Amino acid sequence: MAWKTIIGQERIKTLLQRAIIERRVAHAYCFWGAEGIGKDALALEFAKTLNCEQPLRSMTSVEACDTCKSCLQAAKLQHPNIQFVFSLPAVKHEDGNESPIMKMTDEQIQRIQEQLRLKAENPYHNITIPNAAQIRISAIRDVKKNISMSARQSGHRVVIVSEADVMTMEAANAFLKTLEEPNTNVTIILTSSRREQLLPTILSRCQQLRCDPLPDEDVARALQEREHVAPDEARLIARLADGSYSKACELLSEDVRQLRVDVVNILRIMLTPRGYILRLTHEIESAAQERDRVKIERMLTLLLLWVRDAYALSVSDDERTIVNIDQVADLKRFVSRFGVQTSLDEAARAIERSVELLKRNVNTTLILTTLALEMRRILLSTTR
Repeated sequence: MAWKTIIGQERIKTLLQRAIIERRVAHAYCFWGAEGIGKDALALEFAKTLNCEQPLRSMTSVEACDTCKSCLQAAKLQHPNIQFVFSLPAVKHEDGNESPIMKMTDEQIQRIQEQLRLKAENPYHNITIPNAAQIRISAIRDVKKNISMSARQSGHRVVIVSEADVMTMEAANAFLKTLEEPNTNVTIILTSSRREQLLPTILSRCQQLRCDPLPDEDVARALQEREHVAPDEARLIARLADGSYSKACELLSEDVRQLRVDVVNILRIMLTPRGYILRLTHEIESAAQERDRVKIERMLTLLLLWVRDAYALSVSDDERTIVNIDQVADLKRFVSRFGVQTSLDEAARAIERSVELLKRNVNTTLILTTLALEMRRILLSTTR
């Protein structure tokens, strides 16, 4: 049923179902982990299951029926017992005691409604609203007012604060008071990609559940089943997504295959015996001038995947472990010339060091130039 629509996170799903079965649902939770791994999806499904009128139970599991009125409302993010809180645009003359929506323009409200519709259709969707970077105190006071009332219909009131780490200090302090006054039949769930930004006093009042990055196989399978991506492309994108399904979906809008072509072309220029300096300098300067460190990191990751595939082929003829499976012929030609295992391993470690330097904001031109010369030294010194 619906738990199965959440990619991976089997450990967390088991813990949450056990809490329902054993009637040990906590007053407050914090689901934390990297962005795009399903924290909101878990929170929304948990809330739906808690409010289902006809849950499907066994000794070890409990599922929402997905057909009762409560489930249908929850699936559209329109359940009166489920409040979903997220960053909203700042408004003029904001009254801390009034719902922030009341001060929005019609255009802003339409944008919010559209984003909620997309979130209901796909719980991995990242809500994006212009000028919405914080959760303000008015939103938290609105939460406090709502949970102080009894549930409007039978069930369990659940408040989900998405990316709770963006609460203003004023909002966080007000929220702390809400946590200090638990209400019967009310559960508050914080989700966060930056748990360290939350007040320790807030975290201490929550049951903290760490959500793991998604395995590449799970991301690739979801891309094939949900986005109808070809298997070889799904595997490549999954490796670039760092365990995040949201990031994988964002990568679908980019031409990853063309980026890989560009990366392999740069690798060929690196290894050209003579006359490579001007061409290589041009490629490095073009990449550095874009000032897009995310794109450069993806290029380095694609290069790393290529070298790792070459290493795997140098060890074994088993192609099942290859990410760039559609490039096997080119990889085998590469291995026939540069396939000394110790060199390929050293080259992979050089790329990994470059990725780390990039994350530390070291100059990109320096990183790429140093890597190119090091890769050339490593691989040409053992040319077959």
